[in-house]
Amino acid sequence: MAPSLWSSLRTCACAALAILSQRASAQQVAAASVSGATVSSTILILSRDFTSAQNSAFSGLQGYGIPYEVVTVPQDGISSLPILNASATHGNYGGIVVVSEVGYNYGDQYYSALTRKQWNSLWDYQTQFGVRMVRLDVFPTADFGVSSNGGNQNDQPVIFTNLTGLATSNLRTYVAAPFLHSG
Repeated sequence: MAPSLWSSLRTCACAALAILSQRASAQQVAAASVSGATVSSTILILSRDFTSAQNSAFSGLQGYGIPYEVVTVPQDGISSLPILNASATHGNYGGIVVVSEVGYNYGDQYYSALTRKQWNSLWDYQTQFGVRMVRLDVFPTADFGVSSNGGNQNDQPVIFTNLTGLATSNLRTYVAAPFLHSG
């Protein structure tokens, strides 16, 4: 039986979370961007609801005992993000996971419930403390340096060119890994 799109996406999500967990495995992780800066090992998860956070992100973290904090973002948005850093040299999160871009359909447009200012705060935090953000279940956008050339209903293989940090993933470089859909 061929794997479903869901199981293929879950495999990629687990690989991405493995990268984050390696980054945030110690209670205090030295950050590269600010000399002497540290970050806590807690992973910040932003999602539309608790169930999508559980299914996409934190069940894998629980399995490894990695602390996490879930922030649900309703369609109306949130007034503010959680406090990202306790001081100029200590960040509260060792990684960030954003599920489904916390996006919603607003009439004829689909976009994130986070404001541009909130996204900028997250990106600034990444830069300042050297933490990574993993975006799961999102459409490619220019904000992250990618664009879509359209799409089709055909299976599209994915080829990994760099497996640094994924030594135990059983993936191989330059070998097509198909993403199969069920319909």
